[in-house]
Amino acid sequence: MRWRTIQWLPPRPWLGAQRVHVRPSGAGLAFAALLLALWIAAVNYRLGLGYALTYFAAACAIADMLFASRNLAGLALAATPGKPVFAGSQATFTLHLINRSARPRHAIRVAISDSAAAPGLADIAAHGETAIDIVVAAPQRGWLAAPGVRLSGSFPLGLFVAWCHWQPDTRVLVYPQPEHTAPPLPLPVGTVQRAPQVRQPPTQDGAMELAGVRAYQPGDPLHRLAWRRIARHDDEHVFSKQFQSAAEAPQGAARGCIMLEHAALHALAPEARLSRLAAWVLQAERAGLPYGLRLGALTVAPALGASHRDACLRALALHDLPQDEAMA
Repeated sequence: MRWRTIQWLPPRPWLGAQRVHVRPSGAGLAFAALLLALWIAAVNYRLGLGYALTYFAAACAIADMLFASRNLAGLALAATPGKPVFAGSQATFTLHLINRSARPRHAIRVAISDSAAAPGLADIAAHGETAIDIVVAAPQRGWLAAPGVRLSGSFPLGLFVAWCHWQPDTRVLVYPQPEHTAPPLPLPVGTVQRAPQVRQPPTQDGAMELAGVRAYQPGDPLHRLAWRRIARHDDEHVFSKQFQSAAEAPQGAARGCIMLEHAALHALAPEARLSRLAAWVLQAERAGLPYGLRLGALTVAPALGASHRDACLRALALHDLPQDEAMA
């Protein structure tokens, strides 16, 4: 029941006094037992000094309860989404605690609700701001909503704990996990796959044109290695040149570009297809080969660059998700 209550909390940007709850801590319960013992002793022995000590200590406890509540009340809250991550890794959310009052706030603990992870500790100066990062697991692709957060503090005496729950209104996009043992990239558009020990017939103009380069595949002749491209990548990747005649180039497509087809991977499971395409997107970007993506009715034109890579990975992350989840 408590978990459901937390899920329905509104993402208010500030902590009103009505949202801060106070309960005695373990030390506070022990202190209450001590006060009771002092009061009983003062009654039995008619000690005026015992009465004074008991009531003074009780007044300090009440003041501690009020200060513990004021330490949280009035804070402004904001959340910043982290960068997109791949499934199987960890996502980071940045929480901002903003103090708009003239009094500092001390020893505020920030923890994920219903989590055993160690909480973060924050001190906020007067009219200051503190940022705390929370890290959560990203098990699957799609949108990952920020978890509920519990803010608490026992300043100044530790006899009472003031606490509240906050649901940050932010989320992080999770890309499909790239396949670890993905095969080499497919042939670029405009190249012809050569069968082993079969000689290509001569073209009408008798000449072959450079159609582009692709990742090296076993069986490629050494004289077709793209040494300049290999040198630019510090020998980390090996590339082969691809040749063909102008007549064999398909119309409407840029030669030397890789088109990653979701439908071509029909033999794989749905999530395995997306994992392989994500791995190929990263391979093509590292290799500097222009690439595009066909994902159902969506077609991303061939290009290069970080924005193009992110657009392709975003399309893979949101593929076949419910409409309300796929909306940005």
